[in-house]
Amino acid sequence: MKLPNVVRKVLIGTALIAVIAGILLYSDLEQRRRNRSGAAAANRIYKIGIAYFAPEEGVDLCIKGLIDGLGEQGFVEGRNLVVLKAHAQAEISNIPAVLQNFDSQDVDLIVPLSTPCLAAACNVVKRKPVTFSYVYDPIAGGAGKSFTEHVPHVTGVGSFPDVAGTFEVIRQLVPGVKRIGTLYNSSEMNSVKVISVGRETCQKMGLKLEEVAITGTSEVHQAAQVLVTRDIQALWVTGDNTALQAMAAIGKVAADSRIPLIINDPEFVDRGALAAVGIGWHRSGYEAGRMASRVLRGEKPRDIPFVNVAERKLVLNEAVAQKLGISFPAALRAQAGL
Repeated sequence: MKLPNVVRKVLIGTALIAVIAGILLYSDLEQRRRNRSGAAAANRIYKIGIAYFAPEEGVDLCIKGLIDGLGEQGFVEGRNLVVLKAHAQAEISNIPAVLQNFDSQDVDLIVPLSTPCLAAACNVVKRKPVTFSYVYDPIAGGAGKSFTEHVPHVTGVGSFPDVAGTFEVIRQLVPGVKRIGTLYNSSEMNSVKVISVGRETCQKMGLKLEEVAITGTSEVHQAAQVLVTRDIQALWVTGDNTALQAMAAIGKVAADSRIPLIINDPEFVDRGALAAVGIGWHRSGYEAGRMASRVLRGEKPRDIPFVNVAERKLVLNEAVAQKLGISFPAALRAQAGL
C-alpha cells in the first residue's frame, strides 16, 4: 500500500535525524578518545631513564633537545615528567648494569644515548620500551636489519655524520693532503662503521687513512703520538666515545706537532681542533623526544620505524687557524656563519 506523502516525509526525516545523531555521537566519542590520549601527559606522572656513556657537551645538548621535544608534546619535566639519568663512567663494561637498573625500576621508558648504550639496551633490557638517540648507525649497533625491521622493544633516531663532506673540508684546509690519521675504539661499533666508510671514501679520493685502534682512554695520548710519526698531514677524529673523553690530549699532540685536527663533534672544537664537520645534536635529541612521546602514549616501538636526523653543522676555530698559519676559505667561512 502506498504511503501518503506526509507520512513518507515524516519517516524520511526521522531516519535522517537518526543518522545525524549517530554521526554526532560517534564524533563526540572519537573526540573524547583523542582528548584522553592527548591529555595523557597531564593526567599522570611519567618517568624516563636516560643512560649514557659519560658526561660531555654533546650528550648535554642531545638531552636538552630530548626534553624540549617531549615538552612540545606535553610531557614537561617538573610537571608530569620525571627524568632520571645515569652514566657508565666512560667504561663500556659498566653500561649493562646501568640499563638493568633502569629496567628494574618503575620507569616508563629507557633512553640510551650512544651506540654502546643502544647495543646493550637491545640485549639486556627486557621489561621496558626503548627510544635511542646520540647514535650514528643503529643497524651497526645491532638494533635491527633495517630502519623498519628492528628489535621489537626499540625505536629511535640515528644521526650518521657527513664523512665525505669532512674529507672535502680537510682538502680545502690542507691543500695537497695525502695522508690522514685517525684513532678509534675497536669495541665501539659506531666507530668501526664510520671508520670503514672513511676508509672507502679516502680510497675514492686518492687519500691514505692511517689508523690506530685503542681499547680505553688511557691509550688515546699514545695513539695520537704514534699517528703523528706516520707522516700524516691531518688528524681526523670521529664521534668515538672513548676518544672524546680524551680529546684534550689529542688536541695537545696535534698542536705540538702542528698538525690540523678535524673532528665530527662541534662541541669539542675548543679542545684543539681546527674545525668540526658535525651534527646538531639538539635537533637529533628533539626528534627523539617527539618519538618518545609516542611510546609514552602507548604506541609500540616495533611499529615506529627508525629515522635518520643529521643536521650538518660546521664550526671553525680561528685561534687554532692562526697558530697553524691557516686561512679559512671564504666558502667555508660562509657555511660556518663567520
